[in-house]
Amino acid sequence: MGDKKLPPLWLSAAAVTASITALDGLVRRVQHFVAQPYDSDFRLNYVAAKIGLTYGWSHIYDRGLEQRVMAAVTPYKNGIDTMHMYTTPPPLAWLHIPFTLIPIPPAFVVWVVFTTALLVGAWWLVCPGKGLARVTLLLVAFALWPMYYAFSIGQTVMLTIACLAACWWYMERKRWGPAGAVLAVALFIKPQLILLLPLALLVSGRWQPVLYCALTSAALGAVALISLGPPGVSAYADSIRYTSTNVFHGILTYAWFGRGVVATSIEVSLGLIALALAWYRRDRLDIVFALGIVGSTASAFYLHEYDVPVFLLPAWVLLRSRLSVPQRAWLVLGIVCAQLVAIGVIRPILLWEAGWIGLLGLEPWLAVRVPRLTIPRWVEMSPVRS
Repeated sequence: MGDKKLPPLWLSAAAVTASITALDGLVRRVQHFVAQPYDSDFRLNYVAAKIGLTYGWSHIYDRGLEQRVMAAVTPYKNGIDTMHMYTTPPPLAWLHIPFTLIPIPPAFVVWVVFTTALLVGAWWLVCPGKGLARVTLLLVAFALWPMYYAFSIGQTVMLTIACLAACWWYMERKRWGPAGAVLAVALFIKPQLILLLPLALLVSGRWQPVLYCALTSAALGAVALISLGPPGVSAYADSIRYTSTNVFHGILTYAWFGRGVVATSIEVSLGLIALALAWYRRDRLDIVFALGIVGSTASAFYLHEYDVPVFLLPAWVLLRSRLSVPQRAWLVLGIVCAQLVAIGVIRPILLWEAGWIGLLGLEPWLAVRVPRLTIPRWVEMSPVRS
């Protein structure tokens, strides 16, 4: 009688493995922070906010000023280069204003706590299942090496995941205004991760959240442009040109298979295929949502290792339905490919990403024709309502 309540061995093994890996990552992050408390991308956003408050928001892309402020608040006398420079739209700097009230090391700790809470909140809103099965999905998220890396350097992909989770949650309840608003915020944080999502929603006939996204984006964009002024806009364009000379910014793009025309052709093709499949599978919001995100990353020319965790959100959304066996197996394979990024093996995650686009288009057909695995009802990834 008691044995019936025990989780299956595969689930227990997954939970234990993910727990150990996540804990090891936490220990390593703490050790890294103690040894190098200023070594993070967080400092770039912090410096931009500091400049905006002190010298005016039109100066946040001034390289010389960034270097002077960086030298004043960190040990880095030459901390601004093509790899380390603020090139995000102004709203992200605005978000960091409260953190400038304290020095960078404690501010970084507060930031990590804040972004951890956002990730857990996104998991709570969207992630399916119950009991150990649901908790394991969260543990796997923390165990992914790209997630470890994102937390280690104070990256912002967790904000994107939280915004997408809120967008999905609102869309399920047909609250188009809030859904479009949070989608617009996500676009201003990391546009390269979700640029095609509004288009995917639009071609699938879901124009209402796209309309509100456009209105919110227009408002945010207007405020940003006013805050920058012509000199700030010019400096922003110059910053983009300056950082684009560093090929490392495209480390997670298809430039691995050939730069220039080859990479561009692959990226454009995958983006168009994702949009075409979003139209074809327009009756399935979860598939449309996933294609919008994966199509965006596949067509991006600016992507890093720490951006990979954005795939968690479409995976969680898809798991709310009764996925086919091939789709479930592909998600597990994605975990392996993501971990390989830790040792500089990049091509598998790119091939997996391209394959996922095709598999998403096939999912309804596969779900009907491929026999399902027998899964206990208490483990089944059924929708969770908050």
